[in-house]
Amino acid sequence: MSVAAIAAVTALVAGGITAGLIAILHVIEPEYDPSWRMISEYSLGRFGWVMRLAFVTMAISPAAMCVALWSFGEAWTVGLAAVALGALGAAFIDSDPIMTPRDQATPVGRVHTVLGGVCLAGFPPAALVAGVGVATALGWLLAIASVVPFVGLVWFLSAARPAHGRGGSPEIRIGWPDRFCLLAYLAWVVLATTVVLNAV
Repeated sequence: MSVAAIAAVTALVAGGITAGLIAILHVIEPEYDPSWRMISEYSLGRFGWVMRLAFVTMAISPAAMCVALWSFGEAWTVGLAAVALGALGAAFIDSDPIMTPRDQATPVGRVHTVLGGVCLAGFPPAALVAGVGVATALGWLLAIASVVPFVGLVWFLSAARPAHGRGGSPEIRIGWPDRFCLLAYLAWVVLATTVVLNAV
């Protein structure tokens, strides 16, 4: 099996583990209402280590996909590795509770917000650039498919706008777009894995 194929399968497995761990957290920590609480907040709960592990596997997935696509697009795929760094950092730096107003955020919480932003907002453009970079070798499917992560990001930003730095609340339904973004990003990884495996 080639390096690209091994890396693609690694990305797929890591993404599947991420989704599985977060699904488990919805069951074992039901106090975090998924309609308005961010998945990052699971790291503050009783089973915070599960969310930290999910962040690690979340980082492995785009990093491995960067490796898988490298031989087809080289530097065009580097953005996926940058996204991975954001997720990896978030694994070890906890968020503030979503109710925390911006002016009361802790330094650690601010760092987590930046890292989370790298991951959340960085994936759609990274997927688009990687898709364009590999188009000559693999076709335009990955670039076109990056529209779905962008839709998730726009939904998330639209849902977050009413907060205006005041912190979250049950009236600001940011949780579902946050989860949709994760699923959209993982779906792109699944598609990229299929494309790579068909090419090698």
